[in-house]
Amino acid sequence: MQEPAQAPTKLENTQHAIPWRDPAWLLIGFLWFSYLLNHADRQVVYTLFPALQREFNYSDAVVGLTGALFLWVYGLCSPLAGILGDRISKRVLVTASIAIWSTFTVLSGLSPTGAFLLWCRALLGVSESVFMPAAYALMANAHGPETRSKALSIFGTSQLVGVAVGGSLSGYIAERFRWRASFLVLGLIGVLFAGPLWLFLRSVPERFETLRSPRPAERASLASFFALLRIPSLCVVTAFVSIGTFGLFLVYTWLPTFLYDKFSLGLARAGLEASIYPQIGAAMGLLTGGAMADRCYRRKSAGRFWVVSAGFLLSAPCIFLLGTASTLPLTRLCALGFGFFAAFISGNQAACAFDIVPASLRASTVGMLNLVGATVSGFAPFLGGLSRRTIGVNRLMALTAVFFLATGVLVIYGTGRYFEADHRLSGE
Repeated sequence: MQEPAQAPTKLENTQHAIPWRDPAWLLIGFLWFSYLLNHADRQVVYTLFPALQREFNYSDAVVGLTGALFLWVYGLCSPLAGILGDRISKRVLVTASIAIWSTFTVLSGLSPTGAFLLWCRALLGVSESVFMPAAYALMANAHGPETRSKALSIFGTSQLVGVAVGGSLSGYIAERFRWRASFLVLGLIGVLFAGPLWLFLRSVPERFETLRSPRPAERASLASFFALLRIPSLCVVTAFVSIGTFGLFLVYTWLPTFLYDKFSLGLARAGLEASIYPQIGAAMGLLTGGAMADRCYRRKSAGRFWVVSAGFLLSAPCIFLLGTASTLPLTRLCALGFGFFAAFISGNQAACAFDIVPASLRASTVGMLNLVGATVSGFAPFLGGLSRRTIGVNRLMALTAVFFLATGVLVIYGTGRYFEADHRLSGE
Protein backbone atom coordinates (compact mmCIF):
# COMPACT_ATOMS: atom_id res chain seq x y z
CA MET A 1 0.00 0.00 0.00
CA GLN A 2 1.24 3.44 -0.86
CA GLU A 3 1.98 5.52 2.22
CA PRO A 4 0.20 8.88 2.54
CA ALA A 5 2.20 11.93 1.70
CA GLN A 6 3.80 13.54 4.72
CA ALA A 7 3.34 17.17 5.56
CA PRO A 8 6.35 19.37 4.87
CA THR A 9 8.79 19.54 7.73
CA LYS A 10 9.70 22.77 9.45
CA LEU A 11 12.99 22.74 7.58
CA GLU A 12 11.28 22.31 4.22
CA ASN A 13 8.90 25.14 4.98
CA THR A 14 11.81 27.49 5.65
CA GLN A 15 14.00 26.64 2.68
CA HIS A 16 12.99 29.82 0.87
CA ALA A 17 12.49 31.96 3.93
CA ILE A 18 14.63 34.90 4.93
CA PRO A 19 18.02 33.32 5.85
CA TRP A 20 18.15 34.70 9.39
CA ARG A 21 14.75 33.09 10.10
CA ASP A 22 15.71 29.73 8.56
CA PRO A 23 16.81 27.34 11.34
CA ALA A 24 19.40 25.83 8.99
CA TRP A 25 21.13 29.21 8.68
CA LEU A 26 20.53 30.19 12.30
CA LEU A 27 22.38 26.98 13.16
CA ILE A 28 25.36 28.24 11.16
CA GLY A 29 25.24 31.51 13.10
CA PHE A 30 25.22 29.94 16.57
CA LEU A 31 27.91 27.42 15.69
CA TRP A 32 29.90 30.20 14.00
CA PHE A 33 30.29 32.05 17.30
CA SER A 34 31.01 28.78 19.12
CA TYR A 35 33.81 27.97 16.70
CA LEU A 36 35.18 31.50 17.04
CA LEU A 37 35.62 30.86 20.77
CA ASN A 38 37.01 27.40 20.00
CA HIS A 39 39.88 28.84 17.97
CA ALA A 40 40.41 31.92 20.11
CA ASP A 41 40.88 29.69 23.17
CA ARG A 42 43.43 27.47 21.42
CA GLN A 43 45.18 30.38 19.66
CA VAL A 44 45.62 32.65 22.67
CA VAL A 45 48.69 30.81 23.94
CA TYR A 46 50.71 31.27 20.73
CA THR A 47 51.02 35.05 20.98
CA LEU A 48 52.05 34.64 24.64
CA PHE A 49 55.11 32.43 23.97
CA PRO A 50 57.67 35.11 25.03
CA ALA A 51 55.65 35.91 28.18
CA LEU A 52 55.37 32.23 29.11
CA GLN A 53 59.12 31.79 28.66
CA ARG A 54 59.72 34.61 31.14
CA GLU A 55 57.09 33.35 33.61
CA PHE A 56 57.83 29.60 33.58
CA ASN A 57 61.35 29.47 32.07
CA TYR A 58 60.08 27.40 29.14
CA SER A 59 62.65 26.35 26.56
CA ASP A 60 61.84 26.81 22.85
CA ALA A 61 60.99 23.09 22.62
CA VAL A 62 58.62 23.24 25.60
CA VAL A 63 56.99 26.37 24.20
CA GLY A 64 56.36 24.45 20.99
CA LEU A 65 55.01 21.58 23.07
CA THR A 66 52.22 23.80 24.47
CA GLY A 67 50.81 23.90 20.93
CA ALA A 68 51.71 20.34 19.96
CA LEU A 69 50.29 18.78 23.13
CA PHE A 70 46.87 20.29 22.48
CA LEU A 71 46.82 19.02 18.90
CA TRP A 72 48.04 15.52 19.71
CA VAL A 73 45.50 15.02 22.49
CA TYR A 74 42.80 16.57 20.30
CA GLY A 75 43.62 14.17 17.49
CA LEU A 76 43.83 11.04 19.65
CA CYS A 77 40.45 11.78 21.22
CA SER A 78 38.78 12.48 17.89
CA PRO A 79 37.87 8.87 16.94
CA LEU A 80 35.84 8.39 20.12
CA ALA A 81 34.37 11.89 19.73
CA GLY A 82 33.27 11.06 16.17
CA ILE A 83 31.65 7.77 17.18
CA LEU A 84 29.82 9.52 20.04
CA GLY A 85 28.63 12.18 17.58
CA ASP A 86 26.94 9.52 15.45
CA ARG A 87 25.42 7.62 18.38
CA ILE A 88 24.12 10.21 20.89
CA SER A 89 22.66 13.69 20.78
CA LYS A 90 24.83 16.06 18.78
CA ARG A 91 23.14 19.02 20.44
CA VAL A 92 24.16 17.83 23.90
CA LEU A 93 27.73 17.17 22.78
CA VAL A 94 28.15 20.61 21.21
CA THR A 95 26.85 22.43 24.29
CA ALA A 96 28.81 20.34 26.80
CA SER A 97 31.99 20.77 24.78
CA ILE A 98 31.92 24.57 24.78
CA ALA A 99 31.13 24.72 28.51
CA ILE A 100 33.97 22.36 29.43
CA TRP A 101 36.66 23.75 27.14
CA SER A 102 35.86 27.29 28.33
CA THR A 103 36.33 26.13 31.91
CA PHE A 104 39.79 24.78 31.08
CA THR A 105 40.62 28.09 29.40
CA VAL A 106 39.78 29.90 32.63
CA LEU A 107 41.93 27.44 34.57
CA SER A 108 44.81 28.09 32.16
CA GLY A 109 44.80 31.70 33.27
CA LEU A 110 45.02 30.57 36.89
CA SER A 111 47.98 28.23 36.29
CA PRO A 112 50.38 28.29 39.27
CA THR A 113 53.10 26.38 37.36
CA GLY A 114 54.17 25.64 33.82
CA ALA A 115 53.24 21.97 34.24
CA PHE A 116 49.68 22.93 35.27
CA LEU A 117 49.33 25.00 32.09
CA LEU A 118 50.44 22.02 30.00
CA TRP A 119 47.80 19.85 31.68
CA CYS A 120 45.15 22.48 30.90
CA ARG A 121 46.24 22.53 27.26
CA ALA A 122 45.92 18.74 27.09
CA LEU A 123 42.44 18.78 28.68
CA LEU A 124 41.46 21.60 26.34
CA GLY A 125 42.24 19.19 23.51
CA VAL A 126 40.00 16.51 25.03
CA SER A 127 37.02 18.84 25.44
CA GLU A 128 37.36 20.62 22.09
CA SER A 129 37.63 17.32 20.19
CA VAL A 130 33.94 16.61 20.92
CA PHE A 131 32.70 19.79 19.25
CA MET A 132 33.78 19.42 15.63
CA PRO A 133 32.32 16.00 14.69
CA ALA A 134 28.92 16.78 16.20
CA ALA A 135 28.81 20.34 14.82
CA TYR A 136 29.78 19.34 11.28
CA ALA A 137 27.24 16.52 11.25
CA LEU A 138 24.50 18.92 12.37
CA MET A 139 25.37 21.38 9.60
CA ALA A 140 25.67 18.70 6.92
CA ASN A 141 22.23 17.33 7.86
CA ALA A 142 20.75 20.81 7.72
CA HIS A 143 22.26 21.72 4.32
CA GLY A 144 22.13 19.62 1.15
CA PRO A 145 25.09 19.01 -1.18
CA GLU A 146 24.19 21.91 -3.49
CA THR A 147 24.79 24.51 -0.75
CA ARG A 148 26.96 22.56 1.69
CA SER A 149 30.30 24.13 0.75
CA LYS A 150 28.83 27.62 1.03
CA ALA A 151 27.38 26.87 4.48
CA LEU A 152 30.54 25.22 5.78
CA SER A 153 32.75 27.95 4.32
CA ILE A 154 30.71 30.66 6.04
CA PHE A 155 31.04 28.64 9.23
CA GLY A 156 34.78 28.35 8.60
CA THR A 157 35.25 32.13 8.64
CA SER A 158 34.68 31.94 12.39
CA GLN A 159 38.00 30.13 12.67
CA LEU A 160 39.72 33.11 11.09
CA VAL A 161 38.05 35.62 13.39
CA GLY A 162 38.84 33.36 16.35
CA VAL A 163 42.52 33.20 15.41
CA ALA A 164 42.62 36.97 14.94
CA VAL A 165 40.83 37.61 18.24
CA GLY A 166 42.90 35.08 20.14
CA GLY A 167 46.15 36.36 18.66
CA SER A 168 45.69 40.12 18.71
CA LEU A 169 43.53 40.42 21.85
CA SER A 170 45.85 38.25 23.92
CA GLY A 171 48.88 40.33 22.94
CA TYR A 172 47.02 43.58 23.69
CA ILE A 173 45.84 42.39 27.10
CA ALA A 174 49.24 40.89 27.98
CA GLU A 175 51.05 44.16 27.34
CA ARG A 176 48.57 46.27 29.33
CA PHE A 177 47.62 43.88 32.13
CA ARG A 178 48.95 40.33 32.48
CA TRP A 179 48.99 37.34 30.17
CA ARG A 180 46.63 35.49 32.53
CA ALA A 181 43.81 37.94 31.85
CA SER A 182 43.65 36.81 28.19
CA PHE A 183 42.65 33.28 29.22
CA LEU A 184 40.19 34.50 31.84
CA VAL A 185 38.30 36.86 29.51
CA LEU A 186 37.89 34.35 26.66
CA GLY A 187 37.02 31.47 28.97
CA LEU A 188 34.29 33.35 30.80
CA ILE A 189 32.67 34.42 27.53
CA GLY A 190 32.41 30.76 26.50
CA VAL A 191 30.93 29.65 29.81
CA LEU A 192 28.23 32.34 29.55
CA PHE A 193 27.44 31.55 25.89
CA ALA A 194 26.76 27.86 26.56
CA GLY A 195 23.29 28.69 27.96
CA PRO A 196 21.84 30.54 24.93
CA LEU A 197 23.43 27.95 22.63
CA TRP A 198 21.60 25.11 24.39
CA LEU A 199 18.27 26.93 24.29
CA PHE A 200 18.59 27.38 20.52
CA LEU A 201 19.73 23.82 19.80
CA ARG A 202 16.77 22.42 21.70
CA SER A 203 14.46 24.22 19.23
CA VAL A 204 15.99 23.05 15.92
CA PRO A 205 14.22 20.40 13.76
CA GLU A 206 14.83 16.82 14.80
CA ARG A 207 16.16 15.93 11.35
CA PHE A 208 19.25 18.05 12.07
CA GLU A 209 20.27 15.22 14.38
CA THR A 210 20.03 12.53 11.69
CA LEU A 211 18.58 12.29 8.19
CA ARG A 212 17.48 8.65 8.39
CA SER A 213 17.95 5.54 10.48
CA PRO A 214 21.27 3.95 9.47
CA ARG A 215 21.48 0.49 7.99
CA PRO A 216 23.15 -2.02 10.32
CA ALA A 217 26.42 -1.83 8.38
CA GLU A 218 26.43 1.96 8.75
CA ARG A 219 25.88 2.22 12.51
CA ALA A 220 28.73 4.07 14.17
CA SER A 221 31.15 1.83 16.04
CA LEU A 222 34.87 1.28 16.32
CA ALA A 223 34.62 -1.24 13.46
CA SER A 224 32.75 1.21 11.19
CA PHE A 225 35.29 3.91 12.09
CA PHE A 226 38.21 1.85 10.82
CA ALA A 227 36.14 0.64 7.87
CA LEU A 228 36.20 4.24 6.63
CA LEU A 229 39.85 3.68 5.78
CA ARG A 230 38.73 1.25 3.06
CA ILE A 231 37.26 4.16 1.09
CA PRO A 232 40.12 5.19 -1.25
CA SER A 233 38.88 8.74 -1.81
CA LEU A 234 38.63 9.28 1.95
CA CYS A 235 42.29 8.25 2.24
CA VAL A 236 43.04 11.03 -0.24
CA VAL A 237 41.03 13.45 1.91
CA THR A 238 42.85 12.43 5.12
CA ALA A 239 46.18 12.92 3.33
CA PHE A 240 45.38 16.43 2.15
CA VAL A 241 43.82 17.36 5.49
CA SER A 242 46.98 16.35 7.36
CA ILE A 243 49.33 18.31 5.08
CA GLY A 244 46.98 21.28 4.82
CA THR A 245 46.50 21.62 8.58
CA PHE A 246 50.24 21.19 9.16
CA GLY A 247 50.88 24.24 6.99
CA LEU A 248 48.10 26.24 8.63
CA PHE A 249 49.28 25.48 12.16
CA LEU A 250 52.88 26.21 11.27
CA VAL A 251 51.79 29.70 10.22
CA TYR A 252 49.27 30.19 13.05
CA THR A 253 51.71 29.01 15.71
CA TRP A 254 55.03 30.49 14.70
CA LEU A 255 54.31 33.51 12.51
CA PRO A 256 53.87 35.83 15.56
CA THR A 257 57.24 34.77 17.03
CA PHE A 258 58.82 34.68 13.54
CA LEU A 259 57.86 38.33 13.01
CA TYR A 260 58.88 39.17 16.59
CA ASP A 261 62.37 37.80 15.90
CA LYS A 262 62.84 38.86 12.27
CA PHE A 263 61.46 42.41 12.34
CA SER A 264 61.90 43.20 16.09
CA LEU A 265 58.19 43.84 16.62
CA GLY A 266 56.54 44.03 20.03
CA LEU A 267 54.19 41.33 21.30
CA ALA A 268 51.02 43.23 20.41
CA ARG A 269 52.30 44.30 16.96
CA ALA A 270 53.61 40.83 16.08
CA GLY A 271 50.36 39.22 17.21
CA LEU A 272 48.31 41.68 15.19
CA GLU A 273 50.41 41.31 12.01
CA ALA A 274 50.42 37.52 12.22
CA SER A 275 46.71 37.29 12.94
CA ILE A 276 45.16 39.89 10.67
CA TYR A 277 46.80 39.37 7.26
CA PRO A 278 46.48 35.58 6.91
CA GLN A 279 42.92 35.79 8.22
CA ILE A 280 41.85 38.54 5.81
CA GLY A 281 43.14 36.42 2.95
CA ALA A 282 41.51 33.30 4.36
CA ALA A 283 38.14 35.03 4.83
CA MET A 284 38.09 35.99 1.16
CA GLY A 285 39.36 32.54 0.19
CA LEU A 286 36.72 30.71 2.20
CA LEU A 287 33.85 32.61 0.63
CA THR A 288 35.37 32.37 -2.86
CA GLY A 289 36.35 28.71 -2.52
CA GLY A 290 33.00 27.73 -1.05
CA ALA A 291 31.04 29.36 -3.87
CA MET A 292 33.39 27.86 -6.48
CA ALA A 293 33.11 24.38 -4.94
CA ASP A 294 29.29 24.39 -4.95
CA ARG A 295 29.26 25.64 -8.52
CA CYS A 296 31.79 23.01 -9.59
CA TYR A 297 29.82 20.29 -7.77
CA ARG A 298 26.67 21.18 -9.73
CA ARG A 299 28.64 20.72 -12.96
CA LYS A 300 30.56 17.63 -11.89
CA SER A 301 30.31 15.73 -8.60
CA ALA A 302 34.10 15.74 -8.08
CA GLY A 303 34.22 19.53 -8.36
CA ARG A 304 35.10 20.18 -4.71
CA PHE A 305 38.22 18.02 -5.05
CA TRP A 306 39.44 20.05 -8.04
CA VAL A 307 39.08 23.25 -6.01
CA VAL A 308 41.15 21.69 -3.21
CA SER A 309 43.93 20.66 -5.63
CA ALA A 310 44.09 24.24 -6.93
CA GLY A 311 44.37 25.46 -3.34
CA PHE A 312 47.47 23.34 -2.74
CA LEU A 313 49.21 24.26 -5.97
CA LEU A 314 48.62 28.00 -5.49
CA SER A 315 49.33 28.25 -1.75
CA ALA A 316 52.67 26.43 -2.02
CA PRO A 317 54.63 29.39 -3.45
CA CYS A 318 52.95 31.70 -0.94
CA ILE A 319 54.15 29.82 2.14
CA PHE A 320 57.64 29.57 0.60
CA LEU A 321 57.81 33.33 0.06
CA LEU A 322 56.28 33.98 3.49
CA GLY A 323 59.42 32.57 5.09
CA THR A 324 61.90 34.22 2.70
CA ALA A 325 60.44 37.71 2.15
CA SER A 326 62.95 40.38 3.13
CA THR A 327 60.51 43.18 4.01
CA LEU A 328 57.43 43.41 6.21
CA PRO A 329 55.13 44.66 3.38
CA LEU A 330 56.12 41.69 1.19
CA THR A 331 55.59 39.33 4.14
CA ARG A 332 52.09 40.76 4.57
CA LEU A 333 51.30 40.15 0.88
CA CYS A 334 52.51 36.55 1.09
CA ALA A 335 50.47 36.01 4.25
CA LEU A 336 47.38 37.30 2.43
CA GLY A 337 48.02 34.98 -0.51
CA PHE A 338 48.67 31.95 1.66
CA GLY A 339 45.51 32.58 3.66
CA PHE A 340 43.43 33.00 0.49
CA PHE A 341 44.49 29.82 -1.32
CA ALA A 342 44.85 27.63 1.79
CA ALA A 343 41.20 28.44 2.53
CA PHE A 344 40.24 26.53 -0.63
CA ILE A 345 41.54 23.48 1.26
CA SER A 346 40.26 24.08 4.78
CA GLY A 347 36.84 25.30 3.64
CA ASN A 348 36.12 22.21 1.55
CA GLN A 349 37.76 19.35 3.42
CA ALA A 350 34.64 18.26 5.32
CA ALA A 351 32.36 18.84 2.32
CA CYS A 352 34.67 16.66 0.19
CA ALA A 353 34.49 13.88 2.77
CA PHE A 354 30.69 14.10 2.99
CA ASP A 355 30.50 13.49 -0.78
CA ILE A 356 31.98 10.00 -0.34
CA VAL A 357 30.74 8.62 3.03
CA PRO A 358 27.27 7.52 4.28
CA ALA A 359 25.29 10.25 6.04
CA SER A 360 25.05 8.17 9.21
CA LEU A 361 28.85 8.22 9.60
CA ARG A 362 29.51 11.91 9.10
CA ALA A 363 30.55 12.63 12.70
CA SER A 364 32.81 9.56 12.65
CA THR A 365 34.33 10.85 9.42
CA VAL A 366 35.13 14.21 10.99
CA GLY A 367 36.65 12.30 13.88
CA MET A 368 38.87 10.46 11.40
CA LEU A 369 39.94 13.71 9.74
CA ASN A 370 40.68 15.29 13.11
CA LEU A 371 42.69 12.27 14.23
CA VAL A 372 44.98 12.37 11.21
CA GLY A 373 45.03 16.13 10.73
CA ALA A 374 45.63 17.09 14.35
CA THR A 375 48.20 14.37 14.98
CA VAL A 376 50.28 15.35 11.95
CA SER A 377 49.80 19.09 12.35
CA GLY A 378 50.78 18.80 16.02
CA PHE A 379 54.35 18.47 14.77
CA ALA A 380 54.11 21.98 13.28
CA PRO A 381 54.42 23.91 16.58
CA PHE A 382 56.88 21.36 17.96
CA LEU A 383 59.16 21.33 14.89
CA GLY A 384 58.88 25.11 14.72
CA GLY A 385 60.26 25.30 18.25
CA LEU A 386 63.12 22.94 17.39
CA SER A 387 63.97 24.79 14.18
CA ARG A 388 63.72 28.34 15.57
CA ARG A 389 67.39 28.51 16.54
CA THR A 390 68.72 25.76 14.26
CA ILE A 391 67.67 25.61 10.61
CA GLY A 392 65.16 28.43 11.03
CA VAL A 393 61.38 28.57 10.70
CA ASN A 394 61.81 29.96 7.18
CA ARG A 395 63.42 26.72 5.97
CA LEU A 396 60.64 24.69 7.59
CA MET A 397 58.15 26.79 5.61
CA ALA A 398 60.09 26.08 2.40
CA LEU A 399 59.94 22.32 3.06
CA THR A 400 56.21 22.60 3.74
CA ALA A 401 55.79 24.29 0.34
CA VAL A 402 57.28 21.21 -1.34
CA PHE A 403 54.79 18.96 0.47
CA PHE A 404 51.94 21.24 -0.62
CA LEU A 405 52.93 20.84 -4.28
CA ALA A 406 53.16 17.06 -3.95
CA THR A 407 49.78 16.90 -2.21
CA GLY A 408 48.13 18.92 -4.97
CA VAL A 409 49.31 16.35 -7.49
CA LEU A 410 48.10 13.51 -5.21
CA VAL A 411 44.59 15.00 -5.03
CA ILE A 412 44.41 15.25 -8.84
CA TYR A 413 45.51 11.64 -9.28
CA GLY A 414 43.33 10.18 -6.49
CA THR A 415 40.22 12.04 -7.59
CA GLY A 416 40.52 10.90 -11.17
CA ARG A 417 41.01 7.29 -10.17
CA TYR A 418 38.69 6.70 -7.19
CA PHE A 419 36.08 9.43 -6.73
CA GLU A 420 33.21 8.32 -8.99
CA ALA A 421 32.92 4.83 -7.50
CA ASP A 422 33.13 6.09 -3.91
CA HIS A 423 30.59 8.83 -4.57
CA ARG A 424 28.03 6.30 -5.83
CA LEU A 425 28.47 4.14 -2.75
CA SER A 426 27.86 7.12 -0.43
CA GLY A 427 24.21 7.37 -1.56
CA GLU A 428 24.40 11.19 -1.62
